[in-house]
Amino acid sequence: MVIAHRTCPLHEAENSLAGIKRAGVLGVDGVEIDVRITRDGIPVLVHDRTLWRYCRLPLPPRWLSFDRLRRIKRRDNGLQIPTLDEALSALPDGVVMAIEVKDPRAAVPAIAEIRRHGVEGRVLLWAKSAQAVRVFARELPHTERALLRDTWSARANRRFLEDATDCDADAVSAHWNRITPGFVADAHAMGLRVYSMTRDAGDPASRLATGLDGVITDWPELALATVRDGLA
Repeated sequence: MVIAHRTCPLHEAENSLAGIKRAGVLGVDGVEIDVRITRDGIPVLVHDRTLWRYCRLPLPPRWLSFDRLRRIKRRDNGLQIPTLDEALSALPDGVVMAIEVKDPRAAVPAIAEIRRHGVEGRVLLWAKSAQAVRVFARELPHTERALLRDTWSARANRRFLEDATDCDADAVSAHWNRITPGFVADAHAMGLRVYSMTRDAGDPASRLATGLDGVITDWPELALATVRDGLA
C-alpha cells in the first residue's frame, strides 16, 4: 500500500480536507490523518501536541472547546481545523484512511465517528499508545489496528513486536531505518503487517523489497511509480 502522509502536504495543507481529496486524485491506496480531541470530546485533525504551528496558540486542542477551536483559522490555508466527521465525509471512493490517534483520549470518540459513518472496513487505526490499540481491538475487532514505535536495537525490535501482539494489534509501524528483511519476516511470523514512513523523496525500492506491507510518504507519486515498476 502507498499511503499519503498527513494528507499530501506537498500538494495541500497537511491534515486538510483538500489534502484528503487530492489523495484520491493521485491514486494512492490510503491517506493518513492525525487526530486529537477538544475539551468537549470532538475529534479534530491536529498533528502537534499544541496549536502553535497551525495558529500560534501554545495550547493543546484538549484545552479548548470545539466552539472556541472553530473560531480559529489556520495560518497555512486560512480555514478551520477539520473534524474527523468532515474528514470521513471527504474520503474518496477506493481510498482507505489511516487514522493516527495522537491522544489516547480520542480513541473512543474516533470509534464513534467511524461507526456513525459505517466505514469500519475502510479505515486503519494507528496509535503509539498500547492502551488505545486495546480499545480499538475491543470495540472494532474487524478493523485493522497498528502499534507505532521507533526502536534502535534488535532487543527493542523484539520487545516492540511482543508488545504489539500483547495489545492485540494486527500491524506495526516502525522507523524507516529499522525496516529490514529480518524485521519484516519476524513481524509476519507473528501475524503482524508492517508499515513505515519514509522522510526521503529518494527511491524507496530497497526498503519496499523487504516485503513491507505499506509505505507512508510525502511523495506518493514516487512511491506509486516504484511499486508499479516492481510489479511490472
